[in-house]
This record gives sequence, structure tokens and C-alpha cells, in this order.
Amino acid sequence: MEKTLTMNCEEAMEYIKENVEIYDVLELSYHRVFTPGEVLCIDTEDRHGKKSFRVMIQVAGDLVSQSVEVDLEEVKDDLVEIRHVPKNGDDEVVIAIEECEAEV
Repeated sequence: MEKTLTMNCEEAMEYIKENVEIYDVLELSYHRVFTPGEVLCIDTEDRHGKKSFRVMIQVAGDLVSQSVEVDLEEVKDDLVEIRHVPKNGDDEVVIAIEECEAEV
């Protein structure tokens, strides 16, 4: 079963912080990038004095199998959609991102 939610980028980041766990599947669509895979690590510690929210994902792919780190603080204004598939078998959640305003 799949649930579809609409959120702004800040609400979507809160959803990830509160609901996504290690080994869940997370598919991020941002800018022109699609990053699907298994979550290996979530880090919310500040980096170099700047707010940071990093997710390490083992990318699922036929040709490439590598891990990538995405700092959601850096790409949050470009997020389009997030799909979360919990490892415990709960319903999939698709989050459609409303437009977020970039800080000037």
C-alpha cells in the first residue's frame, strides 16, 4: 500500500528525521538527479559551523553500485519528490514537495 503526502521542504526533512531508519529504502528526486537506494547512515551534526543533514545511501543500480552522501540542507530547495519504503514492511510513503523558497 502507498500513501501520498504533500509537504514543503522543511516538513519533508522533519519527516525523514523522524521516520527514516537505517536500511530503509529512500528515493530522492531533486533538481535533475534521482538517487534510489538503501539508507546506510543519517547524520544531523553541523559541519564546519553550518547546519547539515546528511544521508548516506547505497545506490541501487545495474551498472553502478556505490554509496553517495547527500546533504539535504544543501538540496532541500531543489527537492521534487521523496519515496520512503520502510524495512519493517509498513506502507510506502510518497512525499510530493511543494515549492520552497530559497534563502537570499
